[in-house]
Amino acid sequence: MLPRGLSRHFFLAWGLGMVLAAGATSGCTDRFAEINTDPTKTGAASADMLFARALKYGALYDNDQQVGEHLHANMWVQYFANSTPGFVTDRYESNDQWATTFWNDFYSGYGMDLQEAIRQVQGKPADVNKLSQARIWRVFLFQRMTDYWGDVPYFSAFQGATDQLRPSYDDQRAIYADFLRELKAAATALDDAQTSAYGPADLLYANPAAAFPTPTVAAANQRWRHFANSLRLRVALRLSKADPYLAELHVREALAAGVMESNEESAIMRNTGGGIRINQNPLAVVLGFGDSRVSATLIDYLSRYHDPRLLIFADPVSATNSARVGLPNGLSTVELTQRQYNPANFSKGGARYRSSTNDQNLLTYAEVCFLRAEACLRGWDVGSAQRWYETGVREALALAGISEPNVATSYLQEPEVRFVASTGLQQIMTQKWLSLFGHNGFEAYSEYRRTGFPVLRPIAGLGETNGQVPRRLRYPQSEQRLNAAAYQAAISRQGPDLMTTRVWWDK
Repeated sequence: MLPRGLSRHFFLAWGLGMVLAAGATSGCTDRFAEINTDPTKTGAASADMLFARALKYGALYDNDQQVGEHLHANMWVQYFANSTPGFVTDRYESNDQWATTFWNDFYSGYGMDLQEAIRQVQGKPADVNKLSQARIWRVFLFQRMTDYWGDVPYFSAFQGATDQLRPSYDDQRAIYADFLRELKAAATALDDAQTSAYGPADLLYANPAAAFPTPTVAAANQRWRHFANSLRLRVALRLSKADPYLAELHVREALAAGVMESNEESAIMRNTGGGIRINQNPLAVVLGFGDSRVSATLIDYLSRYHDPRLLIFADPVSATNSARVGLPNGLSTVELTQRQYNPANFSKGGARYRSSTNDQNLLTYAEVCFLRAEACLRGWDVGSAQRWYETGVREALALAGISEPNVATSYLQEPEVRFVASTGLQQIMTQKWLSLFGHNGFEAYSEYRRTGFPVLRPIAGLGETNGQVPRRLRYPQSEQRLNAAAYQAAISRQGPDLMTTRVWWDK
């Protein structure tokens, strides 16, 4: 069964005019025409419809947010702790159904929709902007998949031919190299002279709900260019240990090409609430189930740093108890039934994150600042690591609703927050971790594996990892049955299909 309170979503209630099945069990399918056609209407879904759906569902609906991000990444980087005895992932045990749901919803759903949108505009010079923006979003989505599992179907995914129903798993090194090529090429190909554009179907940068309603093609292109270059910066730094030469090359190129320069350029899914579900914050739905509490680790950092976000990230324990109290991660089934761990004694996620109108930050200027701070530490960017770090902190506070300059200045003078070059990487990564709370557990989880920061609370001897933070998700069991040859080739190359096996960049 899926976690309590959720049902599978098979259509987008925004008038996209299509019904899409999400039940396939292999990594690819040739049923594009059938799946992408509304049986009640004539004509296939347009590239605009498919792209809009890939954007919104790729930003995650509540079902995928819960089983994909919340019950894995959000627990493993200790943003939240599980308060439900039957949920096992916080104890470092795998749940095949949850992982399979997230895998299938990408490969049989919004990932395939995006690929079909690409097919419709490919080879049409007038549609170069549509093609380029779809290629950029494809990298965003696939990075999340390969960072979770390692080797995944990439080059052979979504091909649609009968002989590709069992696609091979591609080496993560090759996938990452292609990410960098694709982002560079797509950003370069954007053409302001071409008027064809997604318009309102571009939910990130051109939809009326976005920060800049109905911009010109040139304005939208510029935001997509800076998104692509900022994403390339993120991708490149992921390779800082696995391939530092390639990492430095693309960090320097991305910065020279132009990354985000203000929060106005951030990639944010704007949510307006109300009955139109395209505009609903998925984390609000998940937190509404009451199956988790804010982690004791997060509360400890916020309290120790005298961080003004403490009162925003976590709610008071109750109407009569204004304290913010975090629940420890990794509690056993027995411990979760004991009085001392009654969920009523611990803080829920803050009201801001339980609001249906809260925005989804996908890649922000604050993150770019922290990426640049790290690049400066490594000598790959000109400028001051401290300046970019402090700018990142100020921008992150503003994203949480704290924009008073004096508050940020005071916070930056806290003993453990004040920048010190000798501990710079730990400080940068810890502040990045705080900045990603409530929005991007995927990225926080990947960055923890890459750098070892922030320092998380140990969980002794638990689950399938003997208490160590999992390094990856296990492949869906259905892949072992239905795509056995590709599965076996992947684990022969990558290592055993265990939560302790490191993906290629995780050195």
